Amino acid sequence: MLVSEELAEGRTISNSVNKAIIKTIKAENEEIIDCYDIYKQPSLNHPLLRNHTIQMKPSLYPEGMESGNLGTLQLTQTWHHYGSCPKRTVPLRRKGKNYNPTPSRKHHRIKQSHYNKTPNTSQQSNFQNIHEYATIEARGNFLGAQAKINLWKPVIETQAELSLSQIWVVAGDGKETIETGWIVDRLVYSDYETRFFVFWTVDGYKKLFCYNDECDAFVHTSSSIALGCSFTELSTFNGDQKDATFSIHKDRSNGNWWVQLQGEPIGYYPNSLFTELSRKATAVQWGGEIVNTKSKGRHTTTQMGSGHFPSEGGLKTSSYFNWVQVVDETYMTMDPKDFSIQTTNSDCYDLKIDDDHHDTNGFGFYYGGPGYNEKCQ
Repeated sequence: MLVSEELAEGRTISNSVNKAIIKTIKAENEEIIDCYDIYKQPSLNHPLLRNHTIQMKPSLYPEGMESGNLGTLQLTQTWHHYGSCPKRTVPLRRKGKNYNPTPSRKHHRIKQSHYNKTPNTSQQSNFQNIHEYATIEARGNFLGAQAKINLWKPVIETQAELSLSQIWVVAGDGKETIETGWIVDRLVYSDYETRFFVFWTVDGYKKLFCYNDECDAFVHTSSSIALGCSFTELSTFNGDQKDATFSIHKDRSNGNWWVQLQGEPIGYYPNSLFTELSRKATAVQWGGEIVNTKSKGRHTTTQMGSGHFPSEGGLKTSSYFNWVQVVDETYMTMDPKDFSIQTTNSDCYDLKIDDDHHDTNGFGFYYGGPGYNEKCQ
């Protein structure tokens, strides 16, 4: 194969790829955004997508999803300060010279224990001790979910740990998921910035799974929002709160699963990638997750959300989800009727339903915590 002379962050770019890249934007900290011709984006190399016709926007929205009830976040990413991608192109964050997908595989394979509540192997039991959660779960038959999540920059104790807040849309008891939210993960992104992400698996986090555009799966349609890139605004303790509406919904006309951020369609996972999710989701989860490596022989101090418990106070103190909704089989958005609260260890990270602000904030909850403390060892 012919290879061009261009070398960026230690990675050569093939001539065929160069033809697909219409523009390149160099941002801060050596981050590079390539503006790909939307019809030549790498995800279309997936064997199941060779003859795929790109859907430019959802054909129909669930009733109530386009209500205009968006978060306070100004939807900008750091790379926007350095340029913009032309229409009919999509921004893809280039993998750097230190990029190694192996750590993210190790991280996310173990998330299977979040769905399997009765591990039957010592390996699964060990996995369950590493990943910790403060979430709510609704079970039933769903065609999507959404929530307004406020954004923070939690402290991460070691580079092998992560903290995220997200929505999970699940089928097959965790075998197939689509996930979106914000994350701080140095192993994947080489820094501690708060970034927008999507994630998927179709085999329970064993082999077929990845973040963003690490593999050929997610069909990107937005020319302004890049996966894996950092937000320019975050919440501050006892200060301004920045939140954003994240949503996932199944397009009724073709079954594609769309991801939206602040009402903007970012792209979708084609229906052909799935078996269980090709029909419907059977569970939805919302909340926070951290990885605890116990590197110092005790529980990690990695924070979830704001790093403060719901019991310390609500708005401006604890992190929150509000306007938490599911999309039912009639394509209506509504509050989850039946749900369960799931906390791995409430002394480390807790969750509390917000019963006081339903009229203004919809169904919601506060969650998170500091990790290691007198009760969390």
